[in-house]
Amino acid sequence: MKKIYVLLLAVLSLVGCQDEVEFNSPAVQGRFNGDYWKAVSMTGDYDEAGRVVITARSRYETLTIRVNAPSQGQTYQLGGESGTNSRMAALELSDGDLYSTNYLNDGENFMYPPDGEVTITRWNPDLREISGEFWFNAYNETGDETVNFSEGVFFDIVMPYVGGGDDIMSCDEAVSSAATALQAYQAASPTDANYVVVCNNYKEALMDQQVACGDATGVLQGIIDGLNCEASDQDGDGIVDVDEDTNGDGDLTNDDTDGDGTPDYLDTDDDGDSILTMYEIEDALGDPLDSDSDGILDYLDNDDDNDTILTIDENPDPNGDGNPDDAQDVDSDGIPDYLDAN
Repeated sequence: MKKIYVLLLAVLSLVGCQDEVEFNSPAVQGRFNGDYWKAVSMTGDYDEAGRVVITARSRYETLTIRVNAPSQGQTYQLGGESGTNSRMAALELSDGDLYSTNYLNDGENFMYPPDGEVTITRWNPDLREISGEFWFNAYNETGDETVNFSEGVFFDIVMPYVGGGDDIMSCDEAVSSAATALQAYQAASPTDANYVVVCNNYKEALMDQQVACGDATGVLQGIIDGLNCEASDQDGDGIVDVDEDTNGDGDLTNDDTDGDGTPDYLDTDDDGDSILTMYEIEDALGDPLDSDSDGILDYLDNDDDNDTILTIDENPDPNGDGNPDDAQDVDSDGIPDYLDAN
């Protein structure tokens, strides 16, 4: 009787955990716009270039994830110029509307870019099972609507057996693809708007070459490790260079908010108010800082409280270190003079 009781407890434990990923093989789940989402069917496949394509369907939506040839432990970046990134995530709604990380925002309703990550946590080539984690922000084709997918997990998705056939990228194809990606990378400047995408494309092409050709000497891995695909921020003020093109003409050298002869992307105090830009970017909640709500962000506003007295003339930084923590507060009301319009 005791053995039967123990067995019953074990069965109940398995039933109670049925929504956990590890007890649903294969499985895909996550949070779609904050709500729990779980696929009722899912498949794994390769496209013509040997990229992994995972398709998962709930009752109402179809999720698609595409990344380069599987490599355990690798994280693949999503997002970029419209339609150009071979790595992508997309969500098709029941009404046919498609949201993709390869669609850009409209620059008016939304400013943050389409982005995301897919990490391969386990790849078993013998069983052809792939598992991973992912998240992404995606836009519709016109860029005026967005969806978010967070805490995404795919578990033990079975990939088809290809046996080294024509469906997988050959070594020659991988080398050629990497050479093309290298040319684009060498032609790009760290200040270009698409630099991050071009750099990551090159990195992923090198990873594909590792999978297709091997990397016994570690030369390819050395190149990968040496790539810095982060957006350039040459003045270290917390704003990447491409976002300091305030007039939007693609030329960073003619954006000089304070007229001091140093373009904003190289200027640590863009508005010349003696407070360093890094201290005027965000409020305590991480939102863009516009203290006087005049539509001009503080780091570009030389009169932060709109009282007609320039910020620099209200002693915002007595010790001259660029940090306004010691700003003058004549009436001791807890609001520094440069932010106090009264």
